[in-house]
Amino acid sequence: MTSAMIALALAIAAAPVPRTLLDLADAANLAHAQCLFATMRAANQAHLPADAFERRLKSACSAEAQRLRRVSAKVFAARGESDPGAKADRLIEDGYRSAVEEYRRLPEMERQIRAVAEYCKADPKSCD
Repeated sequence: MTSAMIALALAIAAAPVPRTLLDLADAANLAHAQCLFATMRAANQAHLPADAFERRLKSACSAEAQRLRRVSAKVFAARGESDPGAKADRLIEDGYRSAVEEYRRLPEMERQIRAVAEYCKADPKSCD
């Protein structure tokens, strides 16, 4: 997820694009990212399998994705990109793909966090 968001931020920063359009792109990007994370948290709390999370993700964030696609395509067009719509689509798909990959890693990350917590509980001085 973060790589797609970083790509949009870099694309925005590198272009002579009107400030108002950049503000709209920032807001759309933030709304989409917040939706992805909120959906991920809810799915994790519900213990959804990764494939169910993936199906839910696109429908849960479709309005934010459409807004992000529209404004991103305008930014890419202002930069002179040859196919701004396709580039915006790739940006959004990269965000979805990253979210699913992160979700698949959550069980392992949670195991690691529990292990560190147990270690710190057993030897608090080593965790200062």
